[in-house]
Amino acid sequence: MLLPLPADARKIIVAPLNWGLGHATRSIPIIRQLLSDGKEVVIASDGEALELLQEEFPELITEKLPSYEVTYKGNSLVSIVLSNVPNIISAILREKKAVKKLVKKYKADLIISDSRFGFRSSKIKSIIISHQLNLMSKNKILKYFLNLANGYFLNSFEECWVPDDESHTWSGNLSKSKRIKNQVFLGPLSRLNREYETQPGQSYELCIILSGPEPARTKLETELIDKLLYGNLYKQLKPTSTADQATPRIFLIRGTTRHGRLQLPANWTVMARANSDRINRLLLGSELIISRSGYTSIMDYAELGVGAWLIPTPGQSEQEYLAKWLTGKSGMQKLEL
Repeated sequence: MLLPLPADARKIIVAPLNWGLGHATRSIPIIRQLLSDGKEVVIASDGEALELLQEEFPELITEKLPSYEVTYKGNSLVSIVLSNVPNIISAILREKKAVKKLVKKYKADLIISDSRFGFRSSKIKSIIISHQLNLMSKNKILKYFLNLANGYFLNSFEECWVPDDESHTWSGNLSKSKRIKNQVFLGPLSRLNREYETQPGQSYELCIILSGPEPARTKLETELIDKLLYGNLYKQLKPTSTADQATPRIFLIRGTTRHGRLQLPANWTVMARANSDRINRLLLGSELIISRSGYTSIMDYAELGVGAWLIPTPGQSEQEYLAKWLTGKSGMQKLEL
């Protein structure tokens, strides 16, 4: 990967948003490339996104940033936006204070923010990563004001790196906007590699990868477990399954360390969170995959050449759009529960 960096950039702060794990995981190939190029990297984030990156890069310095504290208290985009606006504005204002301290503390000369609108500096070049240049909503008034605000924040950075190609292959209309003046298309970002080989005994009929804000994550986890244990969901996903496959081997990655253990049958393997190596092998070794239709997950499936059943987070119009846009492409399908 060739990153369009200033020639004099040496010490770089990478700051992904903690909203699910997608922003953090797509920062991994960026950080790997920076380290390969001999750059000094400081990671700044919060919550489980920060924990994941600390596990991936234990040798790097990390800093905790203010949390956006996004929660999903309903399935309506309007209610979700209105209920989270105060927290988001507060976090952006606190980010602006934090970035001044960190730039001075580490003598940084470049910032790469993934969707943290307040994490930029007037003293050094600041880059933001986003595939959402055109926010979606069925409510035209809400869509207008969301894109007005989105455009203001994205254009306040010197560059907006878009993790897709210029043909918008995977992001579709999400990355099409004349409003954003500083677009640089990087191509899809993925921490995974299709050349991995699965190890003996590490193949599964079904792999479930969960992530995202609460309580939507827990609700989906509960519903999937219920439909797999007591319903006919596996038969629905694999109609050709035989009686010998009535008890499929299932691997569940919960995407959080914040909840207690699950009591599940012996054919289930459960992990709170998995590193890149484990995810890579699991996806290549699984016959079926279920996950949210987050953009980072989609880039991972595209990189590996695997299909997946996609379940949008309720009220998250980006994921609704992606699940519909990608249905029938590269083995991906929207899953209705």
